Amino acid sequence: MAEPAYTVPAFRQRSPDDVEEYQRVTSNVGKGLASIQEELHRMRVATKTQVENIAIKREVQEMMHKVPMRTETNTPPDFLVALRSHTVWEKTPVKLFCTVGGHPRPIVKWYKGGKPVDPLSVPGKYKIESKYGVHSLIISRCVVSDTAEYSAVATNSHGSVTSKATVIVKRAGGAYESCQLFGQVPYLTKIHPSKLEITLLDKFGVSFGTEGGSIRLACTMVVVPDLPNVPPLAEWYRDDKLLKPGKLVEIKVGGGSASLNLPHLAKDDEGLYTLRMWTKDGTAEHSAYLFVKDAVPSVAGAPGAPISVKAFDINSDYVLVAWKPPNLTKEAPITGYFVDKRESGSTTWSQCNDSPVKVCKYPVHGLSAGHAYHFRVRAVNSAGMSRASRESDKVTALDPAERERLQVIQLDGKHEVVIKADDVEGYVTLPGAPTDVHASEIFKSYIVLSWNPPSPRGRAPIWYLIEKSVAGTGAWQRINAAVKLQSPRYPVFDLEAGKKFQFRVYSENLYGVSEASGPTGPVETLDEHGVPSAPGQVVATRNTKSSVFVQWDPPKHANKLMGYYIDASVIGSKEWSPCNHKPYKHTRFVVHGLTPGETYVFRVQAVNVYGLSEESQESSPISVEPAIERGVEYATPGAPHGITMLSCDGASITIAWKSPKHRGGSKITAYYVDKRDADSLTWQEVNTAPTQTRTYKVDGLTEGTFYEFKVQAGNLAGVGVPSAPSLPLKCEAWTAPEPGPAYDLAASEVRGDSLVLLWKAPVYIGASAITGYIVEMAKKGHSYHPQNEVPVTHRYLRVTGLEEGAVYTFKVKAVNAEGVGKASEPSEPVVARALPGTQEIQLGVDEDTGDIFLSLEACEISETSKFVWSKNYKEITDCPRVTVETKGKLSKLIFVNPDVNDLGAFSVIVTDTDGVSASHTLTEDALNTLLELSYNIRHPIVPLKHHLNYEVLEKGHVRFWLQCLKLSSAATYRFIVNDKEVTSSESNKISHDVKTGVIQMVMDHFTKLNEGTYTVQVHDGRAKNQSSLVLVGNVFKTVYKEAEFQRSEHIRKQGPHFAEYLSYKVDDDCTVLLVCKVANVKKETAFHWFKDDEEIVLETPPNVMSGTVALPITMFSRKDQGHYKAKLSDDKGKDTSVFDISGQVFDDIINDIAHIAGSSASELVLQCTPEGIRLQCYMKYYTEEIRTAWLHKDTKISSSEKMRIAGTAEMAWMQIRDPTEKEKGHYSIQIMDATKSYTRTFDLSGQAYTDAYEEYLRLKAAAFAEKNRGRVVGGLPDVVTIMELKTLSLTCTVWGDPSPEVTWFKNEQEVVSTEHAKITFEANKYSSLTINNVTPEDSGKYSINVRNKYGGEFVEITVSVYKQGETPPEPKLGGRQATPVPLSSKAPTPAQTPTPAQTPTPSLRSSKSPTPTPKSPTPSRSLKSPSPARSFKSPTPPRK
Repeated sequence: MAEPAYTVPAFRQRSPDDVEEYQRVTSNVGKGLASIQEELHRMRVATKTQVENIAIKREVQEMMHKVPMRTETNTPPDFLVALRSHTVWEKTPVKLFCTVGGHPRPIVKWYKGGKPVDPLSVPGKYKIESKYGVHSLIISRCVVSDTAEYSAVATNSHGSVTSKATVIVKRAGGAYESCQLFGQVPYLTKIHPSKLEITLLDKFGVSFGTEGGSIRLACTMVVVPDLPNVPPLAEWYRDDKLLKPGKLVEIKVGGGSASLNLPHLAKDDEGLYTLRMWTKDGTAEHSAYLFVKDAVPSVAGAPGAPISVKAFDINSDYVLVAWKPPNLTKEAPITGYFVDKRESGSTTWSQCNDSPVKVCKYPVHGLSAGHAYHFRVRAVNSAGMSRASRESDKVTALDPAERERLQVIQLDGKHEVVIKADDVEGYVTLPGAPTDVHASEIFKSYIVLSWNPPSPRGRAPIWYLIEKSVAGTGAWQRINAAVKLQSPRYPVFDLEAGKKFQFRVYSENLYGVSEASGPTGPVETLDEHGVPSAPGQVVATRNTKSSVFVQWDPPKHANKLMGYYIDASVIGSKEWSPCNHKPYKHTRFVVHGLTPGETYVFRVQAVNVYGLSEESQESSPISVEPAIERGVEYATPGAPHGITMLSCDGASITIAWKSPKHRGGSKITAYYVDKRDADSLTWQEVNTAPTQTRTYKVDGLTEGTFYEFKVQAGNLAGVGVPSAPSLPLKCEAWTAPEPGPAYDLAASEVRGDSLVLLWKAPVYIGASAITGYIVEMAKKGHSYHPQNEVPVTHRYLRVTGLEEGAVYTFKVKAVNAEGVGKASEPSEPVVARALPGTQEIQLGVDEDTGDIFLSLEACEISETSKFVWSKNYKEITDCPRVTVETKGKLSKLIFVNPDVNDLGAFSVIVTDTDGVSASHTLTEDALNTLLELSYNIRHPIVPLKHHLNYEVLEKGHVRFWLQCLKLSSAATYRFIVNDKEVTSSESNKISHDVKTGVIQMVMDHFTKLNEGTYTVQVHDGRAKNQSSLVLVGNVFKTVYKEAEFQRSEHIRKQGPHFAEYLSYKVDDDCTVLLVCKVANVKKETAFHWFKDDEEIVLETPPNVMSGTVALPITMFSRKDQGHYKAKLSDDKGKDTSVFDISGQVFDDIINDIAHIAGSSASELVLQCTPEGIRLQCYMKYYTEEIRTAWLHKDTKISSSEKMRIAGTAEMAWMQIRDPTEKEKGHYSIQIMDATKSYTRTFDLSGQAYTDAYEEYLRLKAAAFAEKNRGRVVGGLPDVVTIMELKTLSLTCTVWGDPSPEVTWFKNEQEVVSTEHAKITFEANKYSSLTINNVTPEDSGKYSINVRNKYGGEFVEITVSVYKQGETPPEPKLGGRQATPVPLSSKAPTPAQTPTPAQTPTPSLRSSKSPTPTPKSPTPSRSLKSPSPARSFKSPTPPRK
């Protein structure tokens, strides 16, 4: 039986030469068969090497065509040819190779089992090669240990990518493990022993088939040795599945060829086919893709057949049938599917579902247990029913739980007995309740309930009862009362949308009904996921002369993706054709069978159980390599299409047709029409002379006869292929009163939400004139509905409210007085999406000529494109009101003398593009605005950048100026003040600058007489302008005052003056400096400082020659507030600067000092005193004006008798008088400036407080003792000189609490009171030693010891007695020595102490505390701080 011929699709047509070249994939390999037989011993080794080298070269060449050169574009690495797994015999070599692309050129490293391959580790074992992007690893003399996973890692600066393959080394007669090839290469299941050398010669190429037809794939080969009784072993794979011979697959091998025959093609057969031949060294393989297109539908517009029908979840009376949806391009969307079943052995099909199911899954129930079934699926859309899919494999309805109930029991370890679970359950009558009831499938049209059978079950047969309830109501309803359900699966249909239901299940047998199962959770019928989102960016690159490599990004929301459909469209045709007919799982695909020279765009749709996603964005256009030598510009047009009849009068027929989708390389200039009788095979020419229109009236026809027509288009390259014959058209006069169909429908100005539909009037008018038109629109998958309720009288309509990306078609009906006429043929499908880069018409005025114009810059254009302008969608031809200028992509419609007659809608279409067009409506308001702008351009003015303005300069000069945007050297101007022209003079200097466009007048002396209006008039060629400035009233007074000030400032600066007036700054040591800068000074210039009008005399006079003078104010405080003044004077003049330190200025200075003090502050230091515990914070400078706060446990402390707060210039301190336990805790001081505070802390608690308190008590006691010890208050001299026989009286005042004890000594011996030396002590206060009639023996060192229990002191007196007549000795001056007596020391004892009853009193002889009372570190504040204060810089001196 002859194979039916394959009809190439219209968009895949090619010339016979190209077909021959396309089908021949490889050239001859090796030498002829005779040479192989002669050199058998050499070919066994050489054949494999040669074939591999040729295969490598061919794949590299194909990849060079497939991937365009990107010399400049940086791309990450990509494996163009990935590694393939190998199984080899021991002691044989194996070669792994891959082809890598990317820029910069990637570096490839090899790994074995994850470890780098080092050729130097085992010399001669590994060889790594890299040539022309092909990288290979050769393993010589493989051993079993070489069995591993090998990987190649390609890396460049943009990333890395890995390809892996498994090498299995087989030992003769030994065991081995299978390996897995990745991607679409089939799994390598096992290696068969073979001693044949096989070389594949002619190989099958990419093939195309049609559903319902047949196809044969074959390879010729050379087998060495060729043994008739030992044919080679061949395996065929589709994608990754091994094919087995059957009624759908016929496999033959022998006679030098291996073939695969598919006698009943279906779209399920589409895929990558691989032939694997087992050879001595492993395998010889070849792969190519088979495309299977849809058969002609039984109803025009019906969808293609569903694909891959399979049955799952098989039970005794239930199966779940699943399939994949077909691809749709021109067909209406699928509205549902019907599932059919038949029993095995029967030819009768029965429909399973009454209404179409919308998802690609359907639960079939009501099967007979033990029966075998086949299933098929049909798709339905608005046009009709599709062809049936290929039937599924046979499935048998059996309960899978039955096998689970079987148990195997071992007897004596030798015998096995198989029993059922019923045998060990005991005697059970009522079954248990089902368990785990849940919804295993949830869709909008149905749900599938699943559960586990009861346990125990019993021996009696069981069936199930199901109840449902609206969630939350508790009202249960039986849903399978008429069906005895035997499987633990049940589909529930017709559930009310928007409600949630719960379900429960009962088990039942002949003994009764079980308890109810637990209810399911609330279940709602909805499609949880829906179709996938659209795939991402689509990129097409050239592959071969007739194929393109397409890749895309996966969708963001896959939703259980099944695969992808790829569509192609020839640029300009707006018609899409499918590239594959079975969902493809990967994101890269080679589209074959394209027409060389055509330019295509591609799109991708994702597929899942819910259907097809939205189309992706189109790829960029790509041209397939041309099949003719001279290029596409010489190609002939494609075939016209869409032949339709417009009118018939019984002797002639008027026909129309649509332009070819491919116009060739030049404009179409001719059409030729052929006709034939529908019963004849002979075509006759209708017009020998070409027609340029797409309508033609064919005369000389016979009434009542059916005719067919075909049309050919011609251009400069010649006449193209003819169109397909039209449908038979009957030559019968039209007599209907209504109009005939409109024709030549075209969409223009396509945007995302609107378009303009254009058409031509019907040829057949009807019984009366046409009064209007009605436009109907249909969105893809929807029916037609009118767009205008009232017929439009013109032949265009703007359609709005479109959905961006949606596909629409249109029909037009003409209307006359008799009614609505016949609808036109549907327009080409239009996608509501603007072309990339689409521009709108711009309305403007030429800046040079003042012409009003409409312009459009086309986003795309071809060499033959033309801009066709229309008004109210009627082409503008020879019209004196407008002219058209076109340059490159820009075209302008220029109005000659625009007026209200030019109002209306203007549009433009760019021919020979993919629909570049736009429109603009010129309104009266817009025209008036443009006319005004045009007048201004044609009657120009000098443009001004700045109008007339003034500026006060130094010396009190006033400058009047304006600036023009552009000023030529021939420009003239004049200044007019108070209606009088002013000319340039010494007092009024007038000038201009052409480069900057500035015109100015400078007045040297601005007086009160200059009040008034100032005007500048400018003339530059034809252009002119003027600008005025009014200086009167307050405006004039402001200018005059500023001019006078600048004049006085100029005079002031002629003598010594302040360049910068007084300001202040604070140094790091907190010294405040009043600073000023002086200028125009000399040595003789005097400088004086004043405060509150009193001169401040400094030790060092100010040095005015340095340019800067400063007055330092140290230890700044409130006393330094006042009015400071600095005066400059010499013979040239004088100047004064004043600065007031008070108010805010004083506060600012204090804040600056506080900032420095706070930054330098030390942590708090503890110091004990007799009064208490003192916390001290040292800083660079402290004054009471600085804002500080002392805190105890975060509570602010106020100064009091208990807590005294004070400070010195070096520190701030707080004194805690008589501390107690309450004063323990955390203390801190905050020093605050204007913006920040500085905190220092001390923790006075724990051991720190204990130590401090002890030290305080010690110091307090020492101070008390020092205060109350015995001492001499006064009255004793240091040296006494007395003449003998005189009376010496040494008297002093003593004090102590308690009253002290007084003892006198002479030469460290105690003096005892006698008549000669009498001691007295009166009122515990006055003590005296009186010596009567002194003699020289009384001379010596006398001392008094005053003491009590707290201590005392010694006071020494030197007594000298001289004789009468002698010169008194010169007294030695010096301070009286008072020596404190320690409490533990004893007074010197006289040599002889005659007082027997004397009792020592050590308590009265207390010593002074060895720790003196510390002197307060706080210095006296008697010094006055001379520190002055800082002030803000005075920006402007006082104006007098």
